[in-house]
Amino acid sequence: MPGAEPRRPSFRRLPSDRRREEIISAAVALFGRRPAAEVSMDDVAAAAGTSRSSVYRYFDGEGELYEAAVQRVGAELVARLDGVAERPPSVGLTERLRLYLDFLEEYSGGYVQFLGGGAARAPDAALAAARHVRDRIAAMTYRVMEVDEPGPVLRTTVQAWIAGVEWTGIRWLRTGEPDRPTLEALLSTQLAVMLAGAATQDAGIAERVAWLMEVEPPDSAFGAMVRTVTGSFDRRALAGLAKFLVFEEGAPG
Repeated sequence: MPGAEPRRPSFRRLPSDRRREEIISAAVALFGRRPAAEVSMDDVAAAAGTSRSSVYRYFDGEGELYEAAVQRVGAELVARLDGVAERPPSVGLTERLRLYLDFLEEYSGGYVQFLGGGAARAPDAALAAARHVRDRIAAMTYRVMEVDEPGPVLRTTVQAWIAGVEWTGIRWLRTGEPDRPTLEALLSTQLAVMLAGAATQDAGIAERVAWLMEVEPPDSAFGAMVRTVTGSFDRRALAGLAKFLVFEEGAPG
């Protein structure tokens, strides 16, 4: 009718926890497509089907909302990876790589924004949440290797591998190369190569590599690479590794 006031948009009434989760879900979708600086609280409110004041009821501003979105994405990734059986090690590692790549495909641009270094100007708390995810993935890797207290050489090796997986995953998302099976095999065998090299610098890692040679199926990509690389050690390095491979007569095993 002429002169009638425009109707205000109606919002669904939801329980408090559910409303907050819907706001975070909307933020995850938006931040995944656009840089954080380009997403406003009004944008999130519209995507969540709620009001701007409702968003501010749960979050003080874009920075806090972005942090919650990073934590949501990171928690989901960790939950997926954490549910994998641990033995044999290649099964745990290969399955985690498969789930990790599934996750990358599912979140696509969102992964780059949240956990792949695409949000360099994000709030410190959000960056800390991304680092926490990497730390959790490293802890899972140590657990697969049955290492309770990793030393500096192993920590450096595993962290470098995770960084490489992350960078390679981002490139793979952008280019589609190499194909998925090749990528999985490549990333798995890269860890085997890095561990074998680290074994020449650290007796504890040499023991773990020897253990891997015992428990890994020889026809697995991971197991085959461990054996191939250890076979290429120079004599001094191989002699250092051999003491963990040869049991004295009467010793258990």
